[in-house]
Amino acid sequence: MIIDIHGHLGNINFAPFWAADAARLEQYAGEAGVDYLCISSARSIMYDTTEGNFELNSALGQTAKLFGYVTVNPLFPGTINDLDLMEKNPKFIGAKVHPDYHGYDVGSRIARGFLDTVAERVPAMLFHVSCMPGTGFADAGAIATFAERHPRTKIIMAHMAGIFQNSVYPYFPNLRGLELVAERHLENVYVDTAHYLMYVYPGVMERMVELLGPDHIVFGTDVPLQGPMQMRFAIEVIKSLKLSKAETGKILGDNADKIIHGGRNT
Repeated sequence: MIIDIHGHLGNINFAPFWAADAARLEQYAGEAGVDYLCISSARSIMYDTTEGNFELNSALGQTAKLFGYVTVNPLFPGTINDLDLMEKNPKFIGAKVHPDYHGYDVGSRIARGFLDTVAERVPAMLFHVSCMPGTGFADAGAIATFAERHPRTKIIMAHMAGIFQNSVYPYFPNLRGLELVAERHLENVYVDTAHYLMYVYPGVMERMVELLGPDHIVFGTDVPLQGPMQMRFAIEVIKSLKLSKAETGKILGDNADKIIHGGRNT
């Protein structure tokens, strides 16, 4: 079983080549050999949070392969009421948090109280982690501190915990986020693979496994930023690692299955 933990419905950055409705996402998943895809709404992240959440709620009823995250934004506190969708639609698995696009620091006072309340209501939260030079509202250390306060909530850090390519001297990806996560040893934290550097630079995935171990890595692609060809390529990168069949299975789907169906940590 292969589960992609990180994708999007709609039009990312308003670019037509990064647009996908439910039917196209299901097509991409099928072509890539992905059994299930967990998505948030691009509209929720970039335009209207509540409007996008309800658009996603409707889309989830059109497909068997898709699960969803309710996007929340502390700058619009009323978006916490969108979590009520989870009670009505079992295909919602948790909340999506995107501080960089929404424009707040995840460690700020306004964010902390709001997100603490979210964590008490949901079994899982997918955090965008700052992954480009010049962004930094959602660093791995602050998210790890948040996860430490909420051990019963499964926390997924996107983008390999914030790995990015140095724009000045681009040959060495920054792995500090992965190192920070590894140092904290938090059982409720998972890191997804949604970054092209996992296959552009040899050794990145090997280092990720070395730091975190296969029990805390989940497969993600940021689809439709990545199409079915890149999704397949990412799967092949993971399959090429020197891991047992069981360990590879954890990364590609078993860990994500626990997040989707395991509920809150006890």
